[in-house]
Amino acid sequence: MSKINLFVASKYISAAMLSGLLSMAAAPAALADDRGDRGDRGDNGQRSDRDDVAALIYCYAKGTDAIGDATTNTDPRGTGAAIYRKCFTQDAAFRAWFPQQPFDRQAFPTANAFPDTAPAPFIGPDAWSMFVDGVFRGNGYTFTQHMLSNVDVTMQGNTARLTAYLSATHVRSGATIGGVSRCVAVANGTYSGYAVKVNGRWLLNRLDLTLITFNPVFQSGAGC
Repeated sequence: MSKINLFVASKYISAAMLSGLLSMAAAPAALADDRGDRGDRGDNGQRSDRDDVAALIYCYAKGTDAIGDATTNTDPRGTGAAIYRKCFTQDAAFRAWFPQQPFDRQAFPTANAFPDTAPAPFIGPDAWSMFVDGVFRGNGYTFTQHMLSNVDVTMQGNTARLTAYLSATHVRSGATIGGVSRCVAVANGTYSGYAVKVNGRWLLNRLDLTLITFNPVFQSGAGC
């Protein structure tokens, strides 16, 4: 085969491959449109119910870090509670298992699997904000930052289940600009919760936290 024919053939093959790749790239979008599952995708590409439920755990993290910020917030608990009310029902139940406090599974733990050590529920976002504020202020934290990942949502009509992994940093600031913190403590665990759609709006009505670690990773001066 001449060099000219080889050149033409190579151009033809490249064009055919490009056409095939474009077809493959378009296929998932077409399948998604045909599926018509509004739990995965809203009409006209708008925000879906699944997105709205996933956003609730980020709303929760924002509220918690507002409580954790006793440096720039003059009323940390009040600021955080106001955010909580945007993502929880008024009668939402909150439970937290701390490290070494036994639970039967990390996601959706059975509340009384271990009756002797079962955590009492906090009912309502205001009650939970008071508990969180007590933990943070009791430990002298000046900032917190809650990072969430592996967010998973399961839809079933007007109810949903949500899980997410937690990595949270808790800080006692130092005294020197640009210097080290007095304490940096990191918590890891799993959030799991239930959401309901109320008057067209998704809200969490239960949230559980199972912590597997809550340890200082750095200390100086007065430390943790």
